[in-house]
Amino acid sequence: MENATKIVTLASFVLKDKVESFKNYLNKRFRLSEDKIFSYVAEEEEGKEILTFRVYLKDGKKINTRSFFPTTIIVHKKGECFYTINALNKLIEEKVDLEKGNINYKEYKIDWEEQQGKMLITKDNKLTIMNIKRNFSE
Repeated sequence: MENATKIVTLASFVLKDKVESFKNYLNKRFRLSEDKIFSYVAEEEEGKEILTFRVYLKDGKKINTRSFFPTTIIVHKKGECFYTINALNKLIEEKVDLEKGNINYKEYKIDWEEQQGKMLITKDNKLTIMNIKRNFSE
């Protein structure tokens, strides 16, 4: 982790019977110990767990999530809400009834209290809001 300048939070949607092998993979690939991997469950993702973790990238490096696991996305966190930038933009469009186009999304405020305990992602270019709960049994 020395010389790390950028922290990226990732969320992986993992089949429940593959969680342990995925955690082992993360340990080997990124030297992530199990206490740095957090498990969530969502009714909308039956049979899967959502594992969140952070990777540290050296200056100028990027990460191609598809190269190490196809169901991994880059997420951001605000309190107990995880979201993608595209999902946040879709949420703003819906809340404020905006038309697509040249929009400065930063001008609009979100009530983050309403979003706690949720994961906001896009599927098929549509906003998907999942209720998530931390899985402490891991």
